This record gives sequence, C-alpha cells and structure tokens, in this order.
Amino acid sequence: MSIQFASDTEHAASVKAALHSQQQAPFPLTISQLFLRSSPEQRAELLNQLLANVSPEMRTALAGSIGSFSDDGSQPHVTPEQTEQIAPGQVEEIAATAEQHTPGVIAQLQAAHEAL
Repeated sequence: MSIQFASDTEHAASVKAALHSQQQAPFPLTISQLFLRSSPEQRAELLNQLLANVSPEMRTALAGSIGSFSDDGSQPHVTPEQTEQIAPGQVEEIAATAEQHTPGVIAQLQAAHEAL
C-alpha cells in the first residue's frame, strides 16, 4: 500500500520535506500534523499504513472508538468517513506505537513518498 498525494502537489512536497527534515518534530507529532492537513482519503491511507504496523491490541482499542475497520479481520481498512471520528491525539498515539512496534515504519512512509 502506498500513500499518494498526486492530486495535491504542494501537499506532497511538504509531506516529503517534513519526513526528510533533519530538524523535524518527533515522528508522532509530524504524523498528527500531516493528518490534520490531509483530505479524508489521504487520512485513511495514512492510518491504514500506520495500523498495519501496530499490534492487534492497538487496532482493537481504536475499533472500540470508531467501529470496525477491517474487512476480513486481518488488514486494517479505515474509511475516509471513519477518519472524521479520529482525534489528532489518537493519531499521535498510533504513530508512536507504530514507531515502537515497527522501527522501520518511518522509512516505509518515506519510501511511499519517494515516488511523489
């Protein structure tokens, strides 16, 4: 899965710059800010990629607040509509957990933006 921002080239450039910056804010805060500036579709793509890198318990906890978001119980599938129910603080928590659970998640997100 890749996150594509092809319809908004300015947004794509700022995302790429934020993820590559040496003086950027901590990863969870950067992701939370990105979430706030994104369209519902972009938010869903971002969350789905992050949720693929957290424990099943974290996914279960989030499902408790926004409802089911998994088609078959294995891969997360947050819809654009569901992203409206997710607070930036929750996104920060998900990003922090993803970073701890899968140390390479930052590189994965950077790679997703290399094509932009």
